[in-house]
Amino acid sequence: MRVKDNIPVFVQSTDVVDQKSAFDYWCDTVMPAGDIKRYESAVPFSASRMIAVSSHGTIMRTVSGPIDVERAARHIRRDGSDEMSIMLIGAGRGYVEQGNNGALLQVGDLAFRAMGQPGAAGSRDGYEEIRLMVPRAAFLEQVGNPQDVSGRKLGDTPLKGLLNAYLGALATSVSDMSEAETGIAVEGVLHLLHGVIHGQSGPDDGELSAEALRSLARAHIQRRLHDPEFGPNALAAALQISRSRLYAAFAGGQGIAATIRDARLDRAHDRIVMMHSTGARIGSIMVSCGFTDAAAFSRAFRQRFGFAPRDLAAQGAGSSIGSPGADRPEDLRRLSFPLSA
Repeated sequence: MRVKDNIPVFVQSTDVVDQKSAFDYWCDTVMPAGDIKRYESAVPFSASRMIAVSSHGTIMRTVSGPIDVERAARHIRRDGSDEMSIMLIGAGRGYVEQGNNGALLQVGDLAFRAMGQPGAAGSRDGYEEIRLMVPRAAFLEQVGNPQDVSGRKLGDTPLKGLLNAYLGALATSVSDMSEAETGIAVEGVLHLLHGVIHGQSGPDDGELSAEALRSLARAHIQRRLHDPEFGPNALAAALQISRSRLYAAFAGGQGIAATIRDARLDRAHDRIVMMHSTGARIGSIMVSCGFTDAAAFSRAFRQRFGFAPRDLAAQGAGSSIGSPGADRPEDLRRLSFPLSA
């Protein structure tokens, strides 16, 4: 009886190098197809990735410390990659930004990037991600126009939950699959994806809707929170829209300046909760989140959370005072599929 030929599966990990060299190794060896920025952290960088390669697509499962990855035109010219990435977030919070689209990402979200176009994605909390990369032509034929979804995430539907579970199961079992079996599995993902996408309302054909503009703005805000000069004017310039259009998109809510301020405070909150394990200090956390005045930072923090930064730090991680307010909707529960090697 002939033994089944499974597709090749590789594991890359920073465990193979000295801790001080881990980030450089990850940039140069594992992720050379983009510019990688590491966010300030007292925790040593570590990452691992499982890669299963087939002619139908590449399945990856990545666990990594907080990084930002920007893929520019020079990277595309150098490697010629023109694949479509389907990304499922298993842990952490991050963002994706491409062209006129962008979205904040949290556990359970499924988003898209076109590797043949400039774009950026990242996470400041560390993350776990399952990614299926398929040729652009296959995506176009079986799902639809990549431009319709690049830089976007799917809305919540029952079929999306099934698709997430399918991707999780694929990442867990792909190491035991043959080339033909992998082809069937990838085709199943694309078939489900077609049903999910075409069961939702399509994007506007003209100008970005207010909802799409808010989503893109929030994704870009996550990239710039460390910059104290970043504000509504800089955001409008980065998105290449007028200030009036930006303000109109956030009208009826808390407003754009408050959105940026609260995003800074939320990040500071999370870093203070973790400061006992990271070794960071409140002052450095404040600066890394774009604040320059300690008194103003403390007042704003107390107003948002009901207690001062030093009170949160004194309680330590895991206590009730460290719980975010009800206006922070992120669900940080991990998905229940294990990391496969």
